Amino acid sequence: MTSLAEATPRSASAFRIERDGDLAILWFDLPGEKVNKFSSAVMTEFAGVVDELERDGDIKRIIVASGKPSIFIAGADVTEFSKATSAEQAREYTRFGQQTIHRFSKLPQVTVAAINGAALGGGCELALACDYRVMSDSPKAQIGLPETKLGIYPAWGGVTRLPRLIGLPAALDIILNGKTLDGKRAKKIGLVDEVVPAAILLDIARQFAAKPKRKGSGRTKFYIEGNPLARSIIFSKARKAVLSQTHGHYPAPLKAIDVMEYGMSAGIERGLAREVDEVVPLIVGSTSGSTSGSTSGSTNGAAGGSDVAQNLIRLFFLMEDSKKERIAAAPIEVRDAGVLGAGIMGGGIAQLIADKTDASVRMRDINWKAIAGGMKAAAKIWKKKVDRRRMTRVEMQRKLARITSTIDWSGFERCDLVIEAVVENVEIKRQVLREFEAIAKPGAIFATNTSTIPITDIAAQAAKPENVAGMHFFNPVDRMPLVEVIRGAKTSDVAMATVANFARKLGKTVVYCNDGPGFVVNRILGPYMNEAGFLLEEGNTIESLDKAMVDFGMPMGPMALLDEVGIDVAAKVAKILSAAFGERMEPSHVVDALYTDGRFGKKNGKGLYLYEAGKRLGPDASVYKLLGIRSTHPADATAVVERMIFAMVNEAAMILDEKIVASPAELDLAMIMGTGFPPFRGGLLRYADKLGLPYILARLDDLAQKHGKRFLATAALRKLAERDGKFYR
Repeated sequence: MTSLAEATPRSASAFRIERDGDLAILWFDLPGEKVNKFSSAVMTEFAGVVDELERDGDIKRIIVASGKPSIFIAGADVTEFSKATSAEQAREYTRFGQQTIHRFSKLPQVTVAAINGAALGGGCELALACDYRVMSDSPKAQIGLPETKLGIYPAWGGVTRLPRLIGLPAALDIILNGKTLDGKRAKKIGLVDEVVPAAILLDIARQFAAKPKRKGSGRTKFYIEGNPLARSIIFSKARKAVLSQTHGHYPAPLKAIDVMEYGMSAGIERGLAREVDEVVPLIVGSTSGSTSGSTSGSTNGAAGGSDVAQNLIRLFFLMEDSKKERIAAAPIEVRDAGVLGAGIMGGGIAQLIADKTDASVRMRDINWKAIAGGMKAAAKIWKKKVDRRRMTRVEMQRKLARITSTIDWSGFERCDLVIEAVVENVEIKRQVLREFEAIAKPGAIFATNTSTIPITDIAAQAAKPENVAGMHFFNPVDRMPLVEVIRGAKTSDVAMATVANFARKLGKTVVYCNDGPGFVVNRILGPYMNEAGFLLEEGNTIESLDKAMVDFGMPMGPMALLDEVGIDVAAKVAKILSAAFGERMEPSHVVDALYTDGRFGKKNGKGLYLYEAGKRLGPDASVYKLLGIRSTHPADATAVVERMIFAMVNEAAMILDEKIVASPAELDLAMIMGTGFPPFRGGLLRYADKLGLPYILARLDDLAQKHGKRFLATAALRKLAERDGKFYR
């Protein structure tokens, strides 16, 4: 990483000072970039600007503004601190940026931040260093500190300054959760002073610049100066909440609490120094830091600070890369979209389109009762926003009115893209495709939301198979971030580009897949869920199986996941995967037995768990009797993790070998976004590399001897283990 002291200033300046009497507008406009961000060179240039402002006695007022149309400052250049190879480099980078912003905060002039777009991370910290903050009411204007999502915390003054401005509870909420706020919410908690239309932002900023310089810490004196006991209670509750949510896997939020607590009692200068001291080990790790596993076979430990930050940063770049289109074909602009099937998935997809795009939405099902269910599913999602005051009831009704419905094909002749979300049956999907093609306009794309059926099979009888692609959403549609975009044997580049482009407009992360049963996520999840069934049949308790995987870092355990997905859905998926892959996907008897007993999971209140008004209670003890399990016992957590995770790794190696997905990185992105595989572990294959493939191979050989052929290591995995023992080169 470039040393800040040695950084060469850019040939074209990122900063420009516009003078108007005793007022200076400091424009930040990074040349050649879509966003403003603080690289080493830019921060060095900014330090020079601060020097100039310190010396200039004629300037009495300063407004910081952006020359970009919808960005204030996006924060630090993540590529730089992610490349730190020593604690000294990380310390220099962090301290120089922090102290430059701190020097700016101590300027004698009145300072105002005119925030016309995203003010994130270092951008927010610079705004916090100003006397006043004025923000645009544009939807693109967001302010916040998302650093904990990268495995670090805001160490350019954010942890020290924010609680002094808005109080401890609100500051902890923003920093620990990596939150960003719009102008309305930011003003409500005192993070900004005023929210105005973009057209008058600078005019209002000038008015604030005419005010006297602020003194003192303002509204939070009670928490900071007057009541140490109250502070102690707040910090204690915050630690408990973080541990409950993260199980200790993410060190950054806990470190942020420690630093904030110290700074509240020791003062700003010492607080800033502690910010730097404690963030450095998170960036580069410490020689004594723990690891998430090794060739010795530790599979369930927390990742060390360095691993967490670097893994989360890699994920950040993977997500950024997924936003870039790699297919040369120009996508069709989708003005009219259709949804076939008004179930939970169909209703959720229709809601998402109406919420995120300007496209009109037409939803079809075979009867009006089904349509009513789809509209209810859509309305339920918006109602949650209304209840949380993120949307008005009028806005909800306006969006809901954009979804029109029918039980015939009227209106679908206008559709540029139709998303099919009918039952997981190839013949029914072919029939729906055939009926659509009879009325479709030329070039219209048919995207099937199938979870397991190959796209080529669905399009086998299509008149225009080149216009058929896979667009696999995950349930719940409004919350799950992944969409698998799948290419059938004859799918065109235009169809792929159109589906991917539209998925991105819906706010989804796109992973491209080639065709095959289960594609990527469900194919890998198949052996994971199967093994959970076998473990249950052996008498391991429902709750101990779930606890083992939640402690590992999964968002929910396999038993709870089975209920959430739907046992009826899982039964269909299991049959498709078993038929396609044989012994590797040998199903346990659990899913069939539960399905035969009429247990569909959460959707009908009967599953592995008991439910009351849709809320999951404890495990249903009658499940053991149903499965013929006479005695139960808590599971061995290490054994559970190895059996379930190594089965996934084995299948993943074959998926890469078959080129279902292009790279280990994209497979990891799919598993994190589609299953919630622990981001702090870097993804399934990063975790496998951490353990070492020779170790995993040896364990699979042992498991195959003990439990059968489903654990036989694939030739693809053996080849990788023998080559260099890693997925990532």
